[in-house]
Amino acid sequence: MSNQSVRDKALMVASEARRIGLGQQEEATAVAVSTRISTLRDKLDGLRITLESARRLNRYGADIPLSNVDDGLERFRQRAGDGLPSKAALDAAARTVERVENQLRQALRQAWRVWCEQRLAELRRDRLVMLPVEEASAAEETLADLEKLCRGEPRAAAIHQFAISHRELRDQLDNAPDPDPKVLDLLQRLRVGTTLDKLTSVDLQLLYDRQLAGTVEVRRRAT
Repeated sequence: MSNQSVRDKALMVASEARRIGLGQQEEATAVAVSTRISTLRDKLDGLRITLESARRLNRYGADIPLSNVDDGLERFRQRAGDGLPSKAALDAAARTVERVENQLRQALRQAWRVWCEQRLAELRRDRLVMLPVEEASAAEETLADLEKLCRGEPRAAAIHQFAISHRELRDQLDNAPDPDPKVLDLLQRLRVGTTLDKLTSVDLQLLYDRQLAGTVEVRRRAT
């Protein structure tokens, strides 16, 4: 074998080694970038969900600031250029999106709590006793559902459901008559606890007239 052929073979081997090495390096880079893109996509999905909820609550009267939701977008575009974004650019973008989403989620929860308290305060709960028994029972269930929604996560669907149920319940209570002071006094006595000998015929008739007799449970006290 001539020196020339040995050198040629050596050059060919070296060239193939470089090609394989570059291929492996490119593959590793591609995997790393793909992983970071997936992470960024997940964080953007989280931001999108929170942003959708914040916008929904704002449509119902809240005032959550949304001016910073695209923080870092222009910088990411500049760092990404026209080609594949670098790992550093993707990492920085993911951190920015996470920070923005955390801030927005905190603001959303605070606004949701305040908004719920205001909406619940609008309800004339004292008029529940003036509704027919079945209507009053349904209204109390709706009220319990509203309070449960308030304790949950402020997702767009929950916000929409709260707004609909609240509007229907408010209309129902707004159209109900003002509570009779005698009824309120009697119900308060029953709530605290009383005995039959302290209930007059007028009290019992009032319960029947207001269709409240079926809501009162009588038990014999242990002696």
